[in-house]
Amino acid sequence: MINLSGKAYESCVEVLQKLTNAGYEAFIVGGAVRDAMLGLPVSDFDIASSAKPEEVIALFHKVIPTGIDHGTVTVMHHSFSYEVTTFRTDAAYVDFRHPNEVSYMGSIKEDLARRDFTINSMALSLDGTLIDLYGGQEDIKNALIRTVGNPLERFQEDALRMIRAVRFQSTLNFALDKPTERALKKQADLLQYVAVERIQTEFSKMLSGKGIQQALVTLIQANVHHILPGIQQIEKSFDEVPFLVNLATEVERWAWLASTTEEPKRFLKNWRLSNRFVKEVDHLLENARSAQTNGWNKETVYTALPEAVACERLLSVFEKRLPVIENVERITSELPITSSTMLAVTGEDLMQWRGVSPGPWIGEALREIELAVINEEIKNEKSSIRRWLKQWQTQ
Repeated sequence: MINLSGKAYESCVEVLQKLTNAGYEAFIVGGAVRDAMLGLPVSDFDIASSAKPEEVIALFHKVIPTGIDHGTVTVMHHSFSYEVTTFRTDAAYVDFRHPNEVSYMGSIKEDLARRDFTINSMALSLDGTLIDLYGGQEDIKNALIRTVGNPLERFQEDALRMIRAVRFQSTLNFALDKPTERALKKQADLLQYVAVERIQTEFSKMLSGKGIQQALVTLIQANVHHILPGIQQIEKSFDEVPFLVNLATEVERWAWLASTTEEPKRFLKNWRLSNRFVKEVDHLLENARSAQTNGWNKETVYTALPEAVACERLLSVFEKRLPVIENVERITSELPITSSTMLAVTGEDLMQWRGVSPGPWIGEALREIELAVINEEIKNEKSSIRRWLKQWQTQ
């Protein structure tokens, strides 16, 4: 029995109804059906339909041609978005990633046949009928990842499916069935033909799963770790893996992964992560290492803000323990200031007091004032800071 509810679902039903009333077939497919069967919350719905993209565009008020070359458009309805993809049958794949031809003359049966895994190859009709042609329901019951048809053929068609298999192994805490596992080991080298950015998206999701340890074991046993950038030495940090559940964000998880390498910044850039993301990870790693060396005190917490709690979670993985968030929050609450913008003085004040031109000395002085205020050596008020500054200048 599949139970779906909520405004996103109700809106989705209206989209299905409109397609059906216009004479087209339409079904909820993929992850929404899978997650509903697992009892997980569902807010993202994909639709497969006999309607062609131009027919969907003509039928709805607002449609975005997000993937029109592959038969996909995004219907906006009641502030929700729904990807509507025309029933497809794929011809031969030319680059282990993309079919060289897509046909829109298929049926729901043919559409489901081209999908990756049985758990993703189910469809739900408007009247609630489940279409499960490949045993997805049974595989969910047995917590199993199995390809639709021959896994060697499925992986050769689209090599990214190998990483997706391991991603689902982690996020759902399922096991790979034996033929799928053997195919992964045999064809892992095909991943060299897949863009790093596409692998990175799946890898990020994999890192967040409860079954991450077994997923990493699977990658190592299949020698996938020798193909992916910079994770050849991941086994050396395996004793930290059970504590990855402490981490709460993508930045924290990539910070841990980068910490297992000799050059974290280069590692992250090789994964084609954005400069902003790399900077956030670097800040997190630097401050977690500082806290590991010096302990949490007013200065280390202040420097780590606003990511001090995230640093503590990362540090707890390094030290293989539970995070002690309360300690970091207590120190934060005791800080006189939590940002340099809260200082009672500015660089202009310092120049006025000294009557000299700006220079590197301003940044140095402001940093010393910050530390003095943080450590409660002086009050955060202009008169106290000015007296303190005079003494600091004579030292």
